[in-house]
Amino acid sequence: MLKDYELTNKATILANLGSTLATNKIREAITKLSVGKRTAFGNSSQQGLAHNLRAQSLSHNSASLNLTNALAALQIAQNSLDEIAALNQRLAELGTLNSNNSLLSTEDNASLNAETAAITSAIDNIVTNTKYNTISMLGTSDVSLTIGSSINGNNQLNITIGGISSIASVTAASSATSTANTLTSTLGTVQGQVVGGVTSSKAMQNINSMTSSILESAAENIEQVDYAAETAKLTKNVLLNKISLSLAAQANNLDSSKLDLLR
Repeated sequence: MLKDYELTNKATILANLGSTLATNKIREAITKLSVGKRTAFGNSSQQGLAHNLRAQSLSHNSASLNLTNALAALQIAQNSLDEIAALNQRLAELGTLNSNNSLLSTEDNASLNAETAAITSAIDNIVTNTKYNTISMLGTSDVSLTIGSSINGNNQLNITIGGISSIASVTAASSATSTANTLTSTLGTVQGQVVGGVTSSKAMQNINSMTSSILESAAENIEQVDYAAETAKLTKNVLLNKISLSLAAQANNLDSSKLDLLR
């Protein structure tokens, strides 16, 4: 009789243990389903990986924003260069008109000289005042830009915009042709540098933006709970808990009956 009692007691203990384990599993499944994350209940290594991937994603997104600023700045430089090119075209025209000076009156020459002086002054003014966020984008010497296009500070995007020499001192139409020719050559180089900067910035922005999205998605995949699997686990453990509780109740009833017989 005593041996049967010990066996029954062991069965009760095992049933209660099974119920406790099932209850813990139920709580874990409910927690994961509630917050939608498989890392919500332990699994620190996976959670750490998800956090690391998300941090990298945010850094790539910041680099993409840096490149957005660079593109805005380069667009300002490009617009100014377009205006300078248009003024330079007129400067070349003035030089051509001046070449017919044997048929020009004194007033005609004065008018050509006055327009030449106004154009060269305007070009210098554009060069001096082309800025983005108070930063000069054009100048009489090279403008060097370093864009934070990577997340580790290495391999940043370096853009150089060549200098445009001052021409405000040119006030005579007789010098307009040579000045326009020199400026045309300079503009060709500078515009190429700006366009190259725009192309490079767009390419690197696309890479950073896409990388940011991929890393964020990877982090989500690591953290996101598998609802079907967790629901199945929850259902299984609810059933196991019920069975364990039923077995424990039966064992307790059997113990009570045997104890009554012993009294």
